[in-house]
Amino acid sequence: MATRSNACSELVRFWLEARHGYLVGEGIPVPVPYALSDIDLVGLHPLGASATLPNGARLGSRVIVETKDEHDWDPTGKEFGQALRKDVSQMTGSRFIPRGAKGVKFSMLKEEHHARAVALFGTDDFDRLFVVHAIDAKAVDEAQTLLAQGRIHWLTIPAVVHDLTEWYQDHPRPTALRNMLVGDLFHLLFGFCGVRIP
Repeated sequence: MATRSNACSELVRFWLEARHGYLVGEGIPVPVPYALSDIDLVGLHPLGASATLPNGARLGSRVIVETKDEHDWDPTGKEFGQALRKDVSQMTGSRFIPRGAKGVKFSMLKEEHHARAVALFGTDDFDRLFVVHAIDAKAVDEAQTLLAQGRIHWLTIPAVVHDLTEWYQDHPRPTALRNMLVGDLFHLLFGFCGVRIP
C-alpha cells in the first residue's frame, strides 16, 4: 500500500507502473539545510525502456518525479507559472539551482535533489518530471530550451488522466488492474461506472 495520500502522486505512480512498466519508489529522503526534503517518486524501467509522454516528449528509463496539486487555491496554474519563471532564473543555465538558493518552489530543481538522484542511479543520465494540476503554458514555453537541455518535463494531471483513459480503453485485460488500489478505483470508475472525460 502506498504511504502518500496525495491523489496526484498516486495517479502518477499508477501511470508509471501500470501504463509504462516502471518500478516506482517513493518518499526518498533528501537532506537540505535545516530540514529534510524528499523526492516524491523515483522510477526505473527494468528493461531500460523509455516512455512517450502525452505531449510527445520521451521519458528515459530513469526518472525522478515531483507532483504538486494546489487546485483548491490556484486552479489556473498562474502561480505555478510565476514560480517556474523564478526557479528557472536561479538555474543560471545549469541543470539545477545551486545549493543555498532561497524561495525555491519546485524542489527537484535544487542541486541537493539532483545529487541525491545521481547517488541513487549511479549516473546523471536521468529525467525529471513535474506533474501539476495546471500551469501557465507560456511559462513552460519560455523556459523550454533550458528545460529540454536539463531533461526536465512538465505535465498536468488532466493530461495524465486522459492518457490513462485512452490506454484503458484498449487494455487487453483491465480486471488485472484490480491488484492495486488506484488501478481498482480506475477500473471501477472508468470501466463499471462508465466515467468519461468531458
